[in-house]
Amino acid sequence: MPSIVPSPAEATLFFVPVVVLVATSLWVSQNAAARGHGFPNLLGALVAFVPVGLVAYLLLFVSGTSRRRPPSRTERAALAVMLAGVTSYVAGAFTLPPDPFTQGLGLIVAFAAALPVSYLVVYRRGHRVVTDPLRQQVRQRLGRQ
Repeated sequence: MPSIVPSPAEATLFFVPVVVLVATSLWVSQNAAARGHGFPNLLGALVAFVPVGLVAYLLLFVSGTSRRRPPSRTERAALAVMLAGVTSYVAGAFTLPPDPFTQGLGLIVAFAAALPVSYLVVYRRGHRVVTDPLRQQVRQRLGRQ
C-alpha cells in the first residue's frame, strides 16, 4: 500500500519551488515597503499566487518609484535566493532531460550551485552591471526619460 508520506527524494522535489516562492513574496513585500507602497504584504501575497504580477511590479512600480530606505539584510537574502531559483530554473530548462524526477534532482543541484553566485551578485553589487542598462532601456521604452 503506498504511503501518503513522501520519500526524501520526493520531498526534495518540492524544496526549491517552495523556497523560491517564499523568497519572491518576501522580497516583493520588503521592496514595496521600502518604496512606500500602501499594502506591501498584500502585494507580496498576490505575487505568490499570480507570478505574472512580479513582472508588472518590476516594470511599473519599481522603475517609477525611488527607495525611501536602503535594502535590509532580509530583503537582500530573499533576492539572492530568488535569483538562484530563477537561474536554476533557466539552466534546468535548457540542460536537463525531460524526465520530471531527473529535472527535480538537477534543479536542486543547480540551485545549490547558483546560490553562491547570486550572493556575489546581490551582496557585492554585481547586479549594477546588468540592471543599469536594462533600467535605462525600460525607461526609454516607457517614455519616462
